[in-house]
Amino acid sequence: MDHDRLADMDLLVISHGYKHFVKSQVDVLADYVNSIHVCVRYNWFADVASRLPIDGGEGFGKDAKIAQTGVPNNVHVIETPLLYLPLDIQREHLLGQQHVRKVRNQLKSYPVSFDLIHCHMSWTSGYVGARLKDELDIPYVLTVHANRDWFESQLQSGNERLYEAWAEADRLIRVNRRDRSKLEPYNDDVVHIPNGYDTDIFERIPTSKARERLGVDADTPLVFALGTLKPRKGFQHLMRAMTRVHESEPEARLVIGGQGGMQDELESLAEELGIDDQTDLLGYVESETLNDWMNAADLFVLPSYSESFGVVQLEAMACGTPVVATKNGGSEEVIASDDYGLLVEGPESHDELADAVVRALHRDWNADAIEAYANEFTWENVCEEIADLYVEVLEADEERKDQTVTMSH
Repeated sequence: MDHDRLADMDLLVISHGYKHFVKSQVDVLADYVNSIHVCVRYNWFADVASRLPIDGGEGFGKDAKIAQTGVPNNVHVIETPLLYLPLDIQREHLLGQQHVRKVRNQLKSYPVSFDLIHCHMSWTSGYVGARLKDELDIPYVLTVHANRDWFESQLQSGNERLYEAWAEADRLIRVNRRDRSKLEPYNDDVVHIPNGYDTDIFERIPTSKARERLGVDADTPLVFALGTLKPRKGFQHLMRAMTRVHESEPEARLVIGGQGGMQDELESLAEELGIDDQTDLLGYVESETLNDWMNAADLFVLPSYSESFGVVQLEAMACGTPVVATKNGGSEEVIASDDYGLLVEGPESHDELADAVVRALHRDWNADAIEAYANEFTWENVCEEIADLYVEVLEADEERKDQTVTMSH
């Protein structure tokens, strides 16, 4: 498809963050277009709470939402502070209107004639896009990122403004295939485009080199997991499964990277299970060190209850590392073959999870094939699909406007 027509395009992105997957996508798309303005919603109450003895605001403030470095020259971040309490019962209904007002007022300071809106997250960013679509008379695209449980709760929410966000999109993107049919009653133009992984962070290096840098013995069976430390991610069940793994692999080591509210609980659980000497909770892991852990591991495990896609698995595969994951709504589409990893029924199936870990540790995997599969999902490849979609949407919008002019005459 001719991407040259995007060279003069000014893209408006509305999102709940400019970090991780949104930033990675935006930064690659910046090479296709003239400019990208990213309106990033954050909760300024969370920034206040972080300086007070108040819990509940972690992850919602400006620092957690917006990257301050590595921003392309033609990407402009518009900070969009909203105010809501973490457990505000009115959040689902009032926050969308607050978000619309805030973005509308902010755009008055940016005299840019935008050509297209791309929103990430249905509520509230998608609702903002649906409202601005008519006001700016430009097309609007929405990517639905919600994990399986969150997505199901949205379907059952009865939130008409949320459904409006889905219905008004010129293209509705879902990051997995299985949920397309659930969105089609709301929109005729539902497409599947997966998330990608960042090649600037994840690359394959020799396992021995990674282990040497981390101080991991060459012969230690190493199981690595990564994610926010919260119940949905299932790390508590992985720990219980590891007690069974140790029956046949007594030297196996479990390393978990990530921050979250379960840190103390998981540390106590490891001690209670008697595996604290063979378990490491790393906390936040810097990019370079994270790449080392992905390469040092014999196996990556995602024991999650619910995912939309689970890009972290691709990050491990990009390093040639096989994956064991639960059937969580996303992993079934990432582990498309047992050449790349093994699937188990769920995080609470401790015996099955332990058995899969042991089998994976003993198996002779083809790391080249695993890496090659992951390379299909680089952001560079994924953004080609998104750029194709932009061209289709813009051409359809031009045709619509031409027909409107013709009919008016």
